[in-house]
Amino acid sequence: MEEIDSVVFDLGGVLVDLDAERCIDAFRRLGMPQIAELINPYHPAAMIGEMEHGLITFHEACERMRAASGRREVTDRQIGEAYGEFLVGVPAAKVRLIEALRRRGVRTYVLSNNNPSSMKLIRRMFAEAGCPMERLFDRVYLSYELRELKPSEAIFRKMIADSGMEPARTLFIDDSERNVTAARAVGFQVYKPAPHEDFSHLFDGLLR
Repeated sequence: MEEIDSVVFDLGGVLVDLDAERCIDAFRRLGMPQIAELINPYHPAAMIGEMEHGLITFHEACERMRAASGRREVTDRQIGEAYGEFLVGVPAAKVRLIEALRRRGVRTYVLSNNNPSSMKLIRRMFAEAGCPMERLFDRVYLSYELRELKPSEAIFRKMIADSGMEPARTLFIDDSERNVTAARAVGFQVYKPAPHEDFSHLFDGLLR
């Protein structure tokens, strides 16, 4: 890895551990098996993709889920809790790694395809792991706020323009091959970790 001064992290599958089966089971318990069949962390269903894109609200996505399953009585809160079962937690070791990088003067960022409901849970998980997101990252870039989705070039360009980061001196870490490929095309150094991988070895030289 060439010298870097910034790191961009994905959330789900990189900093936040995921469990799709928990989410699938939660929707089945709600009597929404049609929605359970749509759960895929790498290829979200259209309604979820539109929510992450910022094209529809969380409530509008819930309305579509209720219509698709015929379960009009299920509340937005219940759907949010079921979808939140995707999110297992933030390993404390990864929080400590980010803190160590920041002590060395490395700027840290998040770029995530996400939705407002899940972000409430994720922010709580970071706080429970020992550090609020506002203290860990220079900026948090979210798809539904930027109105762009990875792997579009546009979302990377918006992040670069806002942050002033230099892609050639920035490491982008994401668990999606499509996103890593897109970031590399824009000029970032990239790394795709395996599920639950401890990727702290990437920074051995920097933190020594």
